[in-house]
Amino acid sequence: MEEQKYFFEVLKTRLSGQLRLVDVVEELLNLSTDAAYRRINGRMELSFSELRTLCQKFNISMDEIFSYQSGQTALFHYAPVNLSDQKSYIAYIKRLSESLAAVKSAPEKELYFTAQDIPFYHFLDYPELLFFKLYAWNDTLTRVPVSYSKFFNNLDKNTILPIYKQMGKAYQSIPSKEIWTYQTIDTVLRLLEYHFEIEAFDKKETILQILNQLDELMDTVKGYADDGYKGGDHKTPFALYISPVDLENNFMLLKKGESMSCNIKLFTVNSIAAENKSLCLETFKWIDDLISKSTLISGASGKERLRFFQSSKNKIEGLINKIELSS
Repeated sequence: MEEQKYFFEVLKTRLSGQLRLVDVVEELLNLSTDAAYRRINGRMELSFSELRTLCQKFNISMDEIFSYQSGQTALFHYAPVNLSDQKSYIAYIKRLSESLAAVKSAPEKELYFTAQDIPFYHFLDYPELLFFKLYAWNDTLTRVPVSYSKFFNNLDKNTILPIYKQMGKAYQSIPSKEIWTYQTIDTVLRLLEYHFEIEAFDKKETILQILNQLDELMDTVKGYADDGYKGGDHKTPFALYISPVDLENNFMLLKKGESMSCNIKLFTVNSIAAENKSLCLETFKWIDDLISKSTLISGASGKERLRFFQSSKNKIEGLINKIELSS
């Protein structure tokens, strides 16, 4: 019954704070409260049809449940993202938003980032900049030549932006620790410079607007670092560290109570996710060790914080000047 107990632990992480596990099991399987508790506590074995019903409802893989004790196997979740089919992309970001909302509602939660690139959640208040990231990713995968303006104009922004807004609210409510380097901003700057050079922008003013939004984004992050908090009135703890070494990749670790999930970034936009305990614990230990070697610049270390954000601002201004002086 160990697998069954683990299954219900995983299922519990998929519920928002307003839902009780026993109520969900009772309703979905058409059981009495006592029968639902017997299954949750492992005193009665789930039937195959009951397990399948719960797995399908909460997008849980049976392979993940039956191999959870193995130190050799980790099951990853991956959802292909296709921006040529906006309905599938909207469904994808809705699932992300719902997952984040479930973490937001938990009494104990924390978010960790190792930011080789600026974490996606910081882009959510800057539409043109955010959609440029999507454009650059789409351009890489499809190789269909289209200008940024055409790509931007064809997006269903009335549907997409409210979902992003909900994701942003959830992020603002989850305490986070982020590890950046002096090179974290370079990824988006290189993308912007490259697409400017290949004439992906119809007007020079468009890329300048995006760069100004990037500058505003960094000012916002600096404000979080100055205060040690994010989210306005929420006063959600925010810790920003600067690593002395380059980061392996963009890792995101979500802690919700005793459960954890690990996301590893793929390409520019998508990611693979796992809830394997061994992998999550090893990732947490690596991040914790990285934090111990890094410099905390939020809420303290004013001189180092000023130097870091001034370096980023200088890089943005350098690209702005290059574009303004171009013919």
